[in-house]
Amino acid sequence: MNDASNILGDSPYSIVIRNPELLTAFLLLVACEIVWRKFVREEEYGAAEAAASVGIAIGRAVAKPVMIFVLAGLYVLVYQWRIFTFDMTKWWSWVLVFLGADFLYYWMHRFKHEIRWMWADHAVHHSGNRMNVFMNFRLGWTGLIVGTWLMHLPLVLVGFPPSAVITTYALSLVWQAWIHTDMIGKLPQPFEWILNTPSHHRVHHSRNPVYLDKNYAGILIVWDRMFGTFQEELEDEPCDYGLVHRLTSVNPLKIAFNEWGNLIHDVRNAKTWRERFRAAFGYPGDKKAVIEAQARIMAEREKKAKAKAAEQSRVARSHAAAE
Repeated sequence: MNDASNILGDSPYSIVIRNPELLTAFLLLVACEIVWRKFVREEEYGAAEAAASVGIAIGRAVAKPVMIFVLAGLYVLVYQWRIFTFDMTKWWSWVLVFLGADFLYYWMHRFKHEIRWMWADHAVHHSGNRMNVFMNFRLGWTGLIVGTWLMHLPLVLVGFPPSAVITTYALSLVWQAWIHTDMIGKLPQPFEWILNTPSHHRVHHSRNPVYLDKNYAGILIVWDRMFGTFQEELEDEPCDYGLVHRLTSVNPLKIAFNEWGNLIHDVRNAKTWRERFRAAFGYPGDKKAVIEAQARIMAEREKKAKAKAAEQSRVARSHAAAE
């Protein structure tokens, strides 16, 4: 690896390159998805969308060296001021950095959805209208500007080497490569309770009001369960993928900068500085109405569940009395 890679650790791509079995598994998953969608679902795979995803990945690859150059210096600087020094030859140090990185990933991902400035970059990842593994390639080009990379700096300041922190983050992205699919159903309960699975991530990519802004997990879904953002995939609520205002373009440039254009438009049309600030850094405006609908839907579901439970209780009491 070059000097920057030694400082920042592995990227998802370098992990895959050094472990060709992962690339083989990914290609096999793509092949299975194509066959499954054609002969089981009897629908198109979405070749144009998949090509657009690859185009977005190429654009990100062009922008990434600049990010690496900036981050290498910053992470080294912060590490010089570390509070402790963790010995990464100890297994428990890797357990701690994994838990810390996964916890911070949850909050980073949640902020990307709840802060408009960060959503402008992250919306790229949610722009696809089909759920398949090519969705992995839809990552924004402006990550250096929005500043989400700051979220992992506390681990460096505490005393974990930058290479360990970034490598752990990269492993999380590698894990998420296979959960971007609607071909794999729910896994056995122990996995569904602890890990971020295809079922949980389908919910995350859905624009249904009941699913919107749920399941932010990287690897461990326990954070969502702890902080109230977990939503199970419901049998009576099929996932509808894409942005709230659906984007149908397959132009990588349009996809990469669509939400930035919306943000700039809203800021320019705001009448006061307070409104401008909200337009840039508040909750994404296009999702507010959906969140209100989400609250209504959840209230209706709870009401129906209570009514059903009451009816079952009444029937049970009536059977008991008859006996």
